Amino acid sequence: MRYMMLVKMAPEAGPPPVALMEAVEAEIKQQHADGILLDADGLGPGLEIRLTAGEVTHVDGPFAEAKEVAGGFSLFEVRSHEEAAEIGRRMVRFHEELWPGQDVAVEMRPLVGPPDPAAE
Repeated sequence: MRYMMLVKMAPEAGPPPVALMEAVEAEIKQQHADGILLDADGLGPGLEIRLTAGEVTHVDGPFAEAKEVAGGFSLFEVRSHEEAAEIGRRMVRFHEELWPGQDVAVEMRPLVGPPDPAAE
């Protein structure tokens, strides 16, 4: 099962503490070694293309109306929904311990598209 993790926080959060980044980097290395992390990276301001009432518009980010921003993503190959949930909880605990007082949301989403032929 493939899952995408999005780490989201308030736009005004600012840069994360060095200790948090070091802990996340160590976690990423371990997840690579364990063979569950397929890809990960930070996310910068992007653009949104939207179809509303037949009209296509686009807005360049950062988005002033956003209540939270996605600071990064990871793509995992896991055995179960429970394993994906534990990975998400672990990321939240890193933030709780190393960036106290900061609100963070970790979203774990299963990929539901066609299977990866390389995995068969």
